[in-house]
Amino acid sequence: MNISFKSSYYSFIKIEKVKTAEVCYKFINWLTMEYDLYQMDELEGLKVYYPNGWFTVELMTNFKFQTNILINVKCKSLHKVKMQIAQIETLFNQFNQIFIKKELLN
Repeated sequence: MNISFKSSYYSFIKIEKVKTAEVCYKFINWLTMEYDLYQMDELEGLKVYYPNGWFTVELMTNFKFQTNILINVKCKSLHKVKMQIAQIETLFNQFNQIFIKKELLN
């Protein structure tokens, strides 16, 4: 886990591989429902604001035609960053399990 400290915020960046952009958009939609009580910005991916910080989830494609999800967590508290990272990773793992099972059934 690589957490940096810049301009009074702890920052964590993680890149997760996904099969298609549709998977990314479904994950963002799932996060939107999970954090529906928080202030959000959905212009470029998803940005969720919570006390003393925020996190973003956005689609990232590169020149090799790989589709990735970029997860960026920023917060003033190191403890809160670790908690938020764990929560997002848990949600992503649950989402992957459900999505893979759904693909196998089709």
